[in-house]
Amino acid sequence: MHGTGRELILNAAEGALQIILTEDGRPLAAQEWHRPERATELLTPALREMFQRLDLTAGDLRRIACVRGPGSFTGIRLVLATAAALRRAGNVRLAGLDYMQALATSAVMARGMLWGGQVHVLTHARRNLVHYQPFMAYGPVIPAYATAEVRLLPPAEALEAVNAAVADRAGHEPANSRAGLPLVCGSALTRNALFAPLDERHDLDALPRLIQPTQEALCLLARHGDYFAADVEPLYVRPCDAVENLPELSRRQG
Repeated sequence: MHGTGRELILNAAEGALQIILTEDGRPLAAQEWHRPERATELLTPALREMFQRLDLTAGDLRRIACVRGPGSFTGIRLVLATAAALRRAGNVRLAGLDYMQALATSAVMARGMLWGGQVHVLTHARRNLVHYQPFMAYGPVIPAYATAEVRLLPPAEALEAVNAAVADRAGHEPANSRAGLPLVCGSALTRNALFAPLDERHDLDALPRLIQPTQEALCLLARHGDYFAADVEPLYVRPCDAVENLPELSRRQG
Protein backbone atom coordinates (compact mmCIF):
# COMPACT_ATOMS: atom_id res chain seq x y z
CA MET A 1 0.00 0.00 0.00
CA HIS A 2 1.40 3.40 -1.03
CA GLY A 3 1.70 6.16 1.56
CA THR A 4 0.10 9.57 1.17
CA GLY A 5 3.50 11.28 0.98
CA ARG A 6 3.95 14.84 2.16
CA GLU A 7 0.59 16.51 2.52
CA LEU A 8 -0.32 20.11 3.31
CA ILE A 9 -3.68 20.96 4.91
CA LEU A 10 -4.96 24.55 4.86
CA ASN A 11 -8.00 26.15 6.49
CA ALA A 12 -9.03 29.79 6.87
CA ALA A 13 -12.79 29.45 6.50
CA GLU A 14 -13.61 31.16 9.77
CA GLY A 15 -11.75 32.62 12.74
CA ALA A 16 -8.47 30.70 12.57
CA LEU A 17 -5.77 30.16 9.98
CA GLN A 18 -4.69 26.51 10.29
CA ILE A 19 -1.64 25.04 8.55
CA ILE A 20 -0.76 21.36 8.95
CA LEU A 21 2.02 19.40 7.25
CA THR A 22 2.08 15.61 7.40
CA GLU A 23 4.08 12.78 5.85
CA ASP A 24 2.28 9.48 5.30
CA GLY A 25 -0.28 10.61 7.86
CA ARG A 26 2.34 11.46 10.49
CA PRO A 27 2.31 15.13 11.65
CA LEU A 28 5.49 17.04 10.78
CA ALA A 29 4.47 20.58 11.72
CA ALA A 30 1.41 22.67 12.47
CA GLN A 31 0.61 26.33 13.01
CA GLU A 32 -2.59 28.04 14.09
CA TRP A 33 -3.11 31.80 13.89
CA HIS A 34 -6.12 33.54 15.43
CA ARG A 35 -5.89 36.82 13.53
CA PRO A 36 -8.33 36.37 10.62
CA GLU A 37 -7.92 39.98 9.53
CA ARG A 38 -4.21 39.29 8.91
CA ALA A 39 -4.46 35.84 7.35
CA THR A 40 -3.45 37.15 3.92
CA GLU A 41 -0.14 38.51 5.20
CA LEU A 42 0.48 35.54 7.51
CA LEU A 43 -0.06 32.51 5.27
CA THR A 44 2.78 32.78 2.76
CA PRO A 45 5.51 33.75 5.30
CA ALA A 46 4.32 30.98 7.63
CA LEU A 47 4.56 28.41 4.83
CA ARG A 48 7.99 29.69 3.79
CA GLU A 49 9.35 29.42 7.33
CA MET A 50 7.82 25.97 7.83
CA PHE A 51 9.36 24.66 4.60
CA GLN A 52 12.75 26.21 5.36
CA ARG A 53 12.92 24.71 8.85
CA LEU A 54 12.10 21.28 7.45
CA ASP A 55 14.40 21.75 4.44
CA LEU A 56 11.50 21.26 2.01
CA THR A 57 10.19 23.02 -1.08
CA ALA A 58 6.77 23.18 -2.68
CA GLY A 59 7.98 20.54 -5.12
CA ASP A 60 8.29 18.08 -2.23
CA LEU A 61 4.54 18.14 -1.62
CA ARG A 62 2.40 15.35 -3.00
CA ARG A 63 -1.06 16.47 -1.92
CA ILE A 64 -2.79 19.60 -0.63
CA ALA A 65 -6.14 19.46 1.14
CA CYS A 66 -7.81 22.86 1.44
CA VAL A 67 -11.04 23.79 3.18
CA ARG A 68 -13.31 25.24 0.48
CA GLY A 69 -16.12 26.60 2.64
CA PRO A 70 -18.65 27.67 3.59
CA GLY A 71 -17.29 30.62 5.52
CA SER A 72 -15.28 33.78 5.04
CA PHE A 73 -15.00 34.78 1.38
CA THR A 74 -11.53 36.23 1.97
CA GLY A 75 -10.25 33.21 3.90
CA ILE A 76 -11.60 30.73 1.37
CA ARG A 77 -10.15 32.62 -1.61
CA LEU A 78 -6.79 32.95 0.15
CA VAL A 79 -6.47 29.22 0.81
CA LEU A 80 -7.68 28.12 -2.63
CA ALA A 81 -5.48 30.62 -4.48
CA THR A 82 -2.43 29.54 -2.46
CA ALA A 83 -3.15 25.88 -3.13
CA ALA A 84 -3.60 26.61 -6.84
CA ALA A 85 -0.23 28.38 -6.97
CA LEU A 86 1.52 25.52 -5.16
CA ARG A 87 -0.07 23.03 -7.55
CA ARG A 88 1.53 24.86 -10.45
CA ALA A 89 4.89 24.84 -8.69
CA GLY A 90 5.09 21.06 -8.53
CA ASN A 91 3.34 17.78 -9.22
CA VAL A 92 0.69 18.26 -6.55
CA ARG A 93 -2.90 17.05 -6.42
CA LEU A 94 -5.61 18.98 -4.59
CA ALA A 95 -8.68 18.04 -2.58
CA GLY A 96 -11.42 20.29 -1.28
CA LEU A 97 -12.57 19.76 2.31
CA ASP A 98 -15.96 20.78 3.67
CA TYR A 99 -15.83 23.12 6.67
CA MET A 100 -19.12 21.98 8.21
CA GLN A 101 -18.04 18.34 7.92
CA ALA A 102 -14.72 19.21 9.59
CA LEU A 103 -16.58 20.69 12.57
CA ALA A 104 -18.99 17.75 12.77
CA THR A 105 -16.10 15.28 12.64
CA SER A 106 -14.29 17.26 15.35
CA ALA A 107 -17.37 16.95 17.60
CA VAL A 108 -17.65 13.21 16.95
CA MET A 109 -13.98 12.67 17.76
CA ALA A 110 -14.18 14.86 20.88
CA ARG A 111 -17.06 12.83 22.30
CA GLY A 112 -16.11 9.44 20.87
CA MET A 113 -19.59 9.24 19.33
CA LEU A 114 -20.57 5.87 17.90
CA TRP A 115 -22.38 5.01 14.68
CA GLY A 116 -25.81 6.59 14.23
CA GLY A 117 -25.31 9.65 16.41
CA GLN A 118 -26.68 13.04 15.37
CA VAL A 119 -24.49 16.12 14.93
CA HIS A 120 -25.84 19.60 14.17
CA VAL A 121 -23.40 22.27 12.98
CA LEU A 122 -24.36 25.95 13.24
CA THR A 123 -21.88 28.60 12.10
CA HIS A 124 -22.18 32.36 11.91
CA ALA A 125 -22.76 33.50 8.32
CA ARG A 126 -23.63 37.17 8.73
CA ARG A 127 -25.99 39.30 10.79
CA ASN A 128 -29.20 37.33 11.42
CA LEU A 129 -28.09 34.39 9.27
CA VAL A 130 -26.37 31.10 10.09
CA HIS A 131 -25.13 28.11 8.14
CA TYR A 132 -26.90 24.96 9.33
CA GLN A 133 -26.18 21.34 8.40
CA PRO A 134 -27.01 18.01 10.11
CA PHE A 135 -24.67 15.02 10.11
CA MET A 136 -24.61 11.41 11.21
CA ALA A 137 -21.66 9.84 13.02
CA TYR A 138 -19.94 6.71 11.74
CA GLY A 139 -17.66 6.45 14.74
CA PRO A 140 -14.66 8.55 15.87
CA VAL A 141 -12.27 7.28 13.18
CA ILE A 142 -14.48 7.94 10.13
CA PRO A 143 -15.58 11.39 8.86
CA ALA A 144 -19.13 12.41 9.80
CA TYR A 145 -21.66 12.02 6.99
CA ALA A 146 -23.94 14.89 5.92
CA THR A 147 -27.62 13.90 5.97
CA ALA A 148 -28.76 17.09 4.20
CA GLU A 149 -27.31 19.99 2.25
CA VAL A 150 -26.01 23.02 4.12
CA ARG A 151 -28.65 25.74 4.41
CA LEU A 152 -28.52 29.47 5.05
CA LEU A 153 -31.20 30.22 7.65
CA PRO A 154 -32.28 32.86 10.14
CA PRO A 155 -31.23 31.74 13.63
CA ALA A 156 -34.82 31.00 14.72
CA GLU A 157 -35.41 28.68 11.75
CA ALA A 158 -32.09 26.90 12.35
CA LEU A 159 -33.03 26.36 16.01
CA GLU A 160 -36.40 24.96 14.91
CA ALA A 161 -34.62 22.53 12.58
CA VAL A 162 -32.38 21.31 15.41
CA ASN A 163 -35.32 20.93 17.79
CA ALA A 164 -37.33 19.00 15.21
CA ALA A 165 -34.45 16.60 14.50
CA VAL A 166 -33.78 16.02 18.22
CA ALA A 167 -37.48 15.42 18.91
CA ASP A 168 -37.76 13.01 15.97
CA ARG A 169 -34.75 11.06 17.22
CA ALA A 170 -36.19 10.89 20.73
CA GLY A 171 -39.38 9.41 19.31
CA HIS A 172 -37.57 6.66 17.42
CA GLU A 173 -34.63 5.66 19.63
CA PRO A 174 -34.46 4.38 23.22
CA ALA A 175 -33.18 6.78 25.86
CA ASN A 176 -30.09 4.63 26.43
CA SER A 177 -29.06 4.61 22.76
CA ARG A 178 -25.36 3.75 22.41
CA ALA A 179 -24.98 6.59 19.90
CA GLY A 180 -25.23 9.12 22.72
CA LEU A 181 -26.97 12.49 22.90
CA PRO A 182 -27.16 14.59 19.72
CA LEU A 183 -24.20 16.97 19.45
CA VAL A 184 -24.45 20.67 18.57
CA CYS A 185 -21.41 22.81 17.74
CA GLY A 186 -20.21 25.79 15.72
CA SER A 187 -19.54 29.51 16.03
CA ALA A 188 -23.24 30.44 16.01
CA LEU A 189 -23.55 29.03 19.53
CA THR A 190 -21.32 31.78 20.89
CA ARG A 191 -22.21 34.58 18.46
CA ASN A 192 -26.00 34.50 18.75
CA ALA A 193 -27.77 34.66 22.11
CA LEU A 194 -30.68 32.62 20.74
CA PHE A 195 -28.53 29.48 20.91
CA ALA A 196 -27.20 30.04 24.45
CA PRO A 197 -29.91 27.86 26.11
CA LEU A 198 -28.71 24.85 24.11
CA ASP A 199 -25.83 24.53 26.58
CA GLU A 200 -28.29 23.91 29.42
CA ARG A 201 -30.53 21.30 27.81
CA HIS A 202 -30.56 17.64 28.85
CA ASP A 203 -31.67 16.17 25.51
CA LEU A 204 -28.52 17.18 23.62
CA ASP A 205 -24.81 17.80 24.13
CA ALA A 206 -23.75 21.33 23.18
CA LEU A 207 -20.09 22.10 22.48
CA PRO A 208 -20.03 25.94 22.42
CA ARG A 209 -16.23 26.05 22.55
CA LEU A 210 -15.88 23.95 19.40
CA ILE A 211 -15.80 26.85 16.94
CA GLN A 212 -13.05 25.59 14.64
CA PRO A 213 -12.01 22.15 13.42
CA THR A 214 -9.40 20.22 15.36
CA GLN A 215 -6.15 19.32 13.65
CA GLU A 216 -6.99 15.64 14.11
CA ALA A 217 -10.30 16.04 12.28
CA LEU A 218 -8.69 17.97 9.41
CA CYS A 219 -6.06 15.24 9.04
CA LEU A 220 -8.77 12.57 9.01
CA LEU A 221 -10.75 14.37 6.30
CA ALA A 222 -7.59 14.95 4.28
CA ARG A 223 -6.75 11.26 4.47
CA HIS A 224 -10.18 10.41 3.05
CA GLY A 225 -10.21 13.25 0.49
CA ASP A 226 -10.59 12.93 -3.28
CA TYR A 227 -7.49 14.40 -4.96
CA PHE A 228 -7.29 15.70 -8.53
CA ALA A 229 -4.81 17.56 -10.72
CA ALA A 230 -7.13 20.57 -10.83
CA ASP A 231 -7.91 23.64 -8.75
CA VAL A 232 -10.57 23.41 -6.05
CA GLU A 233 -13.84 25.30 -6.50
CA PRO A 234 -15.04 27.31 -3.49
CA LEU A 235 -18.24 26.51 -1.61
CA TYR A 236 -20.10 29.77 -1.03
CA VAL A 237 -23.56 29.56 0.51
CA ARG A 238 -24.43 33.11 1.45
CA PRO A 239 -24.50 35.85 -1.20
CA CYS A 240 -21.44 38.03 -1.61
CA ASP A 241 -21.65 41.37 0.21
CA ALA A 242 -20.06 43.16 -2.73
CA VAL A 243 -22.74 41.88 -5.12
CA GLU A 244 -25.58 42.83 -2.81
CA ASN A 245 -24.06 46.29 -2.30
CA LEU A 246 -23.31 46.82 -6.01
CA PRO A 247 -26.09 49.41 -6.56
CA GLU A 248 -24.80 51.52 -3.67
CA LEU A 249 -21.15 51.03 -4.71
CA SER A 250 -22.00 52.04 -8.27
CA ARG A 251 -23.78 55.17 -7.05
CA ARG A 252 -20.77 56.16 -4.96
CA GLN A 253 -18.42 55.61 -7.88
CA GLY A 254 -20.61 57.65 -10.19
